[in-house]
Amino acid sequence: MTTVRIGGGEGDFLGYAKNVVELVSPVPFAPGQPGRFELGLEAGALALEGRSLGSRKRDDGRFVVRFRLISLRRDEREALEALGG
Repeated sequence: MTTVRIGGGEGDFLGYAKNVVELVSPVPFAPGQPGRFELGLEAGALALEGRSLGSRKRDDGRFVVRFRLISLRRDEREALEALGG
């Protein structure tokens, strides 16, 4: 699973489809709230920005958050699709 740096902590990448990415986050994001995150913590991490479509709490206390991506470049989209989007 791909690791994500978000909200001052780490989470997981769950998927990507039609300009929307789904992540596991240590903190919730209200609908419309902007968010920045990095996929992969090694060199060459993919830094992205989006607006939250909402959060839902998981049993482990973390949150599943969906973001509509802002200013997504072709190479970034292709990288997301390669991750299993």
